Amino acid sequence: MLLESLKLTNFRVFKGEHQFSLAPIEKDGDLPPIVLFGGLNGSGKTTTLTAIRLTLYGRQSIGIGASQKAYDTFLTDSIHNSKTTGVSANNASVELTFSYANLGVVSHYIVNRSWTVINNKVTESLTISQDNTVMTNLSYEQAQGFLNELIPIGVSDLFFFDGEKISELAEDNNGNALGESVKKLIGLDLIDKLNADLTVFIRNQNKQTMSADIQKKTDILEKELLDKERQIETEQSAYEALRIKLAASSQKIDQLSNLLNSKGGAWAKTREIEIDKLSELTAERNAIEAQLKEIVCDDHPLSIAPDFVKHCLKQLDNEALLKQNRNLSVVLTKHIESLEEKLTHSIDQPTFSIIKKEIHNEFSNLLNPSDTHSVIHDMSDTIHKKITSVIFNSQNNSTPKVLELSNKLKSITNLIDNAGINIARAPDQELLNVNIQNLNNAQDEKATISIQANQQKESIKRSLREAMDIVRSLKNLHADFLYNDDNNRALDYAHKSKLALDEFAKRVTANKIQNVEHEFIKSFKKLARKDDINFTAKIEPNNFSVKLLDDFGNEVPKSNLSAGERQIYAIAILDALAKTSGRKLPIIIDTPLGRLDSKHRNKLVENYFPNASHQVIILSTDTEIDETYLSSLSQHISHTIMLNYSGKEASSNADKGYFWNTAEAI
Repeated sequence: MLLESLKLTNFRVFKGEHQFSLAPIEKDGDLPPIVLFGGLNGSGKTTTLTAIRLTLYGRQSIGIGASQKAYDTFLTDSIHNSKTTGVSANNASVELTFSYANLGVVSHYIVNRSWTVINNKVTESLTISQDNTVMTNLSYEQAQGFLNELIPIGVSDLFFFDGEKISELAEDNNGNALGESVKKLIGLDLIDKLNADLTVFIRNQNKQTMSADIQKKTDILEKELLDKERQIETEQSAYEALRIKLAASSQKIDQLSNLLNSKGGAWAKTREIEIDKLSELTAERNAIEAQLKEIVCDDHPLSIAPDFVKHCLKQLDNEALLKQNRNLSVVLTKHIESLEEKLTHSIDQPTFSIIKKEIHNEFSNLLNPSDTHSVIHDMSDTIHKKITSVIFNSQNNSTPKVLELSNKLKSITNLIDNAGINIARAPDQELLNVNIQNLNNAQDEKATISIQANQQKESIKRSLREAMDIVRSLKNLHADFLYNDDNNRALDYAHKSKLALDEFAKRVTANKIQNVEHEFIKSFKKLARKDDINFTAKIEPNNFSVKLLDDFGNEVPKSNLSAGERQIYAIAILDALAKTSGRKLPIIIDTPLGRLDSKHRNKLVENYFPNASHQVIILSTDTEIDETYLSSLSQHISHTIMLNYSGKEASSNADKGYFWNTAEAI
């Protein structure tokens, strides 16, 4: 199995839609197994693990035997609630994409679990796609059953775990935690349930005491129950026969539909739709063409020759400047002449000559503007500004609008062409009448069979309810059978079944426990810090308690181990269980190093993470996988994902990199 991506929508701390790439990415010809998530507490690391488990297992993800009410509450509480606005969405979803190999065939799956809460009522939906095809033939229960068979939750517990699971195993002295894991691993939990049911059955039988009157009533009820069971069998056979007819009818409809389609029936069905569509598209095309004509008849032609327009506009600007300078020269000349006349009477002639010379030198450029440009158009400022505005509008508004409308026109023209082709493909209706009539007859036949099947199904339900009423009546008599081998074979079979189940469980358990012990020794030796620690694990098959034995066979109390060593022991147990399962699943581990010292961390980083599985997803804080360990793991890391919580947005977001390395790609 390979996890490829996880998409969360309004799930817990993640507001809106967020997608994470989980598949290892090739680097330098290798495929490093580790995908490292970084984030401070509360940023969504555990939420990621929770989302994966929820996607796969639904209600079971919060605990085996959890009630629907508890699950509905969990789903409601898992919808993102903004802490800044107090407004909560009314829907959320989790989606997991993964590939799974079975008997050498790799299939691609997309599992989407979504739910909506309206008026405190939770509506959940589960869809599964296999190789890009939605498995529409599955009910919710069937879809969940399919996932449970694909990846049993008991097995996944050995691959998707957090610090709490590690601590539980580390502090487990009586074998309870390990026992549950082993039972799930080999299916003993199902055997235990069956055994418990048989025990209840036997206990009920032993409590029975019968009088003659009760025996007579019991015989009557048992005969009624037997008759009802036979009736149910007959009805069930009839129902199965109708289902076979229904399947044959569906196949016949498919064949007739294919025949009709091969003769153009598919196009005939949509002929009128295509004609209406063609009419709408034609009207839309005409409207666009009218808009284009209006723009083209206005200022758009100015954008056709941009260089020429630019040249003309520059000429107009130069003429305006030249006229402005000439007007300024006339006005300035008059003022200077007036000033000179006044100065003539106020100062002597030599001084006046000097001042006059300086004035003319200072304003020479303004008094005698150079006529490098000639005035060709001689238009007013108002017309000049209007022309400038028209040119600007043509270049900045008309041209983009014409381009937009042209693209729309091109697209609509293509749609019109396609509609025309589809209409042309449709054959004459009369040529298809026979095929259509045959198809209609087949559909009517299927509808009739379907009604009969539903009626038969309801009849079976009624018979089952009546049978259950008889069973309840039998229970109320407190006497189903007498406790002896001659007249109570069921009780004898129950005892024999318990013995057989017990023997089967012992043999399977002994075989699996031996494998777990062997794998534990290899794993613990790799992860333990002290060179002189050389433990052998002995798992008691009766209670699953684990004894650690030294080289001389002496028991070493787990209390003698440090907290870190107990953590290593727990991880070694999980590793051994995972390898014994025979499944090739990804490892997801949340906050794995919390209670380990530096040397134990080194062992875990060097020997466990790189080799735990083909895909290892680590959810870590900055104090666990720090700069040193990040450097040690770098060659084994495919990519990193950094989860950052924004108080302003009340949501976490995924960024590139890790705490000290922002260059990594997600």
